[in-house]
Amino acid sequence: MAREKKEKIITEKKKKYAGKAAYDLGTVIIFCAFVAASIVMAGCGRELYKENLTMVAITFTVAVLAAFRVTNAAMILAAIQTVIFLGIKVASLASGGLDNKVTLGWLIVPGLIVFGYSLINSSKLEQERTNEVMSEQINELIMTDPVTGLYNLRSMYMDIQTQISYAERNNKQICLMILRPKYVEEMKTVLKKAEFQDVVVRLSKVVCDTVRLEDRVYSIDSEGGFGVILTCDISGAKLVEERLTERFADRELYSGVVPNNEIRVEMRLGCVQYNESLKRDAIRFKEMTEAALKDI
Repeated sequence: MAREKKEKIITEKKKKYAGKAAYDLGTVIIFCAFVAASIVMAGCGRELYKENLTMVAITFTVAVLAAFRVTNAAMILAAIQTVIFLGIKVASLASGGLDNKVTLGWLIVPGLIVFGYSLINSSKLEQERTNEVMSEQINELIMTDPVTGLYNLRSMYMDIQTQISYAERNNKQICLMILRPKYVEEMKTVLKKAEFQDVVVRLSKVVCDTVRLEDRVYSIDSEGGFGVILTCDISGAKLVEERLTERFADRELYSGVVPNNEIRVEMRLGCVQYNESLKRDAIRFKEMTEAALKDI
């Protein structure tokens, strides 16, 4: 395991340095392209002013397309620009010679710009992919809800398995209770984000204060849904339901959420006792409890 971890770290470092090297090389190539364009402009006489102005305009368009990652269009335009320019110069040579050989620098400028931006864009894409992977890994490690501070749905699924094992070993019963506010979308429309989060926090405190210390409360979504693992049978869960119903009906619970206005949150509750037919399936256990939701 240690060796695999070390190899993974080395691989990630190689990718990081390769991406940085590609970015730096692309920047140098683009700089060289602009230097070449400046030399061509400075080395040509006024008689080639219109030709150089046209090439500058097209080259600028190529650079913009490449910078905004429209790479295929940039390559096609650069190729067309180079072929047409080469054809004009070949025709000039056949008719009596080139006016100024310095102008041939335009043959390499568009290609250098496209190549340089391709390297830069590839390094950026690699960095974006790395950031996405890191973000996913961080999200997988997060076990708590940022608003309520309670453990989240991932934690609940893990703890359900643990609680089932504990109940089976000690010949005890467990129930899963889920609570959800009604009319969530309407609440979000009426309340500001901070006000809605305030309501969710108040609801979480009610749930935590009502259940026993050995029972576990979880915030299972961002819309005020809560899960509770109760270490009792369904009759004991009924007592918890009655206490919660009484607490949620207290209008003082929502006092001050909206200044100079009173609000009331209607709740739904579902509770199911675990049985062997569920075969330790935490997801099915939750789905059955969701299906049992009713107004309280």
